[in-house]
Amino acid sequence: MKLITAEEDAAPHGCDFDIAIVALGYEPRCRWVWKTARPTAKYKIGLEFGFLKEGGYAENRQYLANENFEFLTGVGHDAVGAITEYFSKMNLAEGVPVRVLLDISSMSREMIANALLGLNHALCGRAISVSAAYAPSQFESASKLAPIARSQPITRALSGWSSRPEQPLGLIVGLGCEKGLALGALQFLEPDKAWLFVPIGIDEKFDISLGEANEGIEGIFDATRFGYHITQPSVLRAKFEALLNSVDGDYRTICIPFGPKIFTWACLSTLVFKQLHEVGVWAFSSSEQGHAIGREAEGPIIWHTLHVAPREHCPI
Repeated sequence: MKLITAEEDAAPHGCDFDIAIVALGYEPRCRWVWKTARPTAKYKIGLEFGFLKEGGYAENRQYLANENFEFLTGVGHDAVGAITEYFSKMNLAEGVPVRVLLDISSMSREMIANALLGLNHALCGRAISVSAAYAPSQFESASKLAPIARSQPITRALSGWSSRPEQPLGLIVGLGCEKGLALGALQFLEPDKAWLFVPIGIDEKFDISLGEANEGIEGIFDATRFGYHITQPSVLRAKFEALLNSVDGDYRTICIPFGPKIFTWACLSTLVFKQLHEVGVWAFSSSEQGHAIGREAEGPIIWHTLHVAPREHCPI
């Protein structure tokens, strides 16, 4: 059965949703999509991080409260259960797809995963249309080289326990400007093969910093590069899914989504909605990434809508 039935990159017609989900954090971008696109929704949820309540956090919370958002914890072991329970209690019209807005701009990768898992569990028997909105931030500089502080599956449901543990390990890595972080992740997991997804054409400074941040990978590992444009998420997701299909049966596969959040979205939405529970998703971060940086949005909003068929059961 084809679970993802269609997709498009255009802004949704009318921007009228049943459910809207945004991040509540310290970045001004937390409210950028809501203020700029002016969507409407019956249910509005702000997912909290539970830490870093500084910078623009208070202003963002006040703005979302004035817009009648309710707040849930979006990270941690209990987040998926809480999100699933909240969605399960919604009074949604029957017989039509549930329309969801997911503003990933200021979400962490774990938060995106938890939101998708919660939606998938709560609305498993329903057709849904999920529109991801991504407001890229202004690029200023790459992060400094720092030791890896976190290296683990992004969440328990996406640990990716393979039924073929004897097979070679393959890593699908989205590259970003975190200096040495992708190389460190590869050295930690020691794959037999790596496929690197490289964002291109964003900004000349970004392209230079990305190259410098990921020097040396091909000199150590058997790695193949794929370029992608952040403004073409349907093409990106098609490349990602095609790669998964081509290596299925030959490798145990783990995805590591560094770089722009649109790659994280393409990775996680494919795995969750296509029920690919044997593919793992790992998170790596350095001590340098734990500081609040109030990034501003830059350029137009990037949209990507997935139309998902009802799922009979949801193993992840």
